[in-house]
Amino acid sequence: MAGTGAAYEARYWGRDMKIICAEKANIDRSGAVAQGLYAINCYMGMQWDENQPEDHVRYARNDLMGLVREDLAFDMARHVDSAVHKFEEWGLPIMRNEKTGHYQREGKWQIMIHGESYKPIVAEAARKSADKIYNRIMVTHLLMDESKENRVGGAVGFNCRTGAYHVFRAKAVIVA
Repeated sequence: MAGTGAAYEARYWGRDMKIICAEKANIDRSGAVAQGLYAINCYMGMQWDENQPEDHVRYARNDLMGLVREDLAFDMARHVDSAVHKFEEWGLPIMRNEKTGHYQREGKWQIMIHGESYKPIVAEAARKSADKIYNRIMVTHLLMDESKENRVGGAVGFNCRTGAYHVFRAKAVIVA
């Protein structure tokens, strides 16, 4: 999810950039959500005044016995609804309460989805955003820019099936 999401965001914010995504498996079915999900675990419902970011910060502080970066929890909470709405725009089926039209909840924070196609839907958004997707490339090292200290200038890796070596030169690198 992180790599495919980064490809989408990179295109959104860098319309003129060349976007490359290298994934150690296949973006359609890789990672923790590869087999799908039955729920999205955090949705505020701010448009219906169900919860506010402050409510989620309070929940996280209590649940984690105070060990939480409240600024980060707040920032995540204020953006989560728009991310869910974007998934729905892309075609993720989200269950709705027939009476209210709101998303169907399972508890205070979760909303129920038909998530079998969750990863392929996000992968399709990445495919539309990236100039090139490299599946089954295990990135092993970052390439450092000799002209600027602590600046990454690319990455190297190999194809997990063929062993072919790949060198990626870049002006910006996101490790996700």
